[in-house]
Amino acid sequence: MSPRDVSPPVPDACSETHQDVSSGVVRLRTTEWRTDQVSDDEQAVLMLPGALSPRLSFRRVAQGLAAHMRVIAVDFPGFGDSEKPSAQRYPYGVAAFAEAIADLFGGLRLSRAHVLGHGIGGAVALRLAASRPELVKRLALIAPLAHPARAPLQMRQLLAPVIGGLLFRQLAGKSLYFRVYRERVNPAARASDLEGYYEALSSPASRAALLATLRDAQDSRPVIADCRRVRAPTLLIWGRNDRLFPIEHGRYLSREMPHAGLEILNSAHAPHEEIPGETARVLLDFFGGKRAGLN
Repeated sequence: MSPRDVSPPVPDACSETHQDVSSGVVRLRTTEWRTDQVSDDEQAVLMLPGALSPRLSFRRVAQGLAAHMRVIAVDFPGFGDSEKPSAQRYPYGVAAFAEAIADLFGGLRLSRAHVLGHGIGGAVALRLAASRPELVKRLALIAPLAHPARAPLQMRQLLAPVIGGLLFRQLAGKSLYFRVYRERVNPAARASDLEGYYEALSSPASRAALLATLRDAQDSRPVIADCRRVRAPTLLIWGRNDRLFPIEHGRYLSREMPHAGLEILNSAHAPHEEIPGETARVLLDFFGGKRAGLN
């Protein structure tokens, strides 16, 4: 845990419930946090994680929101505890994930919701808000995967057909995962959390899904086009010390999006993990209409 922040207090009688929900052609695993004070008719927020972490990476910030909102996090197809169809049967990528999340609304009995996305989950949230605006009340994006430039050469080589896939599977060991996560995502990540995150990605089916998803995400032009179509009030949240997606990406997106503000926090790539208390306060203000972001 970062010394600059403490986890938000867990409300009394805050429950954590896991369930499988059918979404189109795939089964998705969801986790819901709620308290007795929040009914089904209150505000709800749907949380979409990044590629390197499962839905439970939102646990601490979700607990901080649960006294005020219905909070639901979901694993994408192929990730975490969701169904893992083969890449030959399922078109892994932002567009397919957005379609699956749109279908999920019915299974969760949601007519509309706030949507929060991190990393590639942010790209999916952008596509959802652009293509299905009737589903999204307010949109919060934590360092979304929407870089205006091509991926670095080393990443393109790692994701190349045949050779890249072999290298990817060989290099994706636990020690490398721990090191990359702490260097690029959350320097304060706990070993107990990383054990669970790695386990969620360790099966051959999960690695194949991750590789297919990252290959799809190399071309960010559709995501950039989506951001210009979003009309929902949007808050971009970026860590000042993000070493994965530089803060310049956030400034670029805030200029391209018609109704977006930019909130810069003192964290790395995952403020919801590193400083969950401050992140929860920012999100509550935004979802409650008290702020539109700070440019």
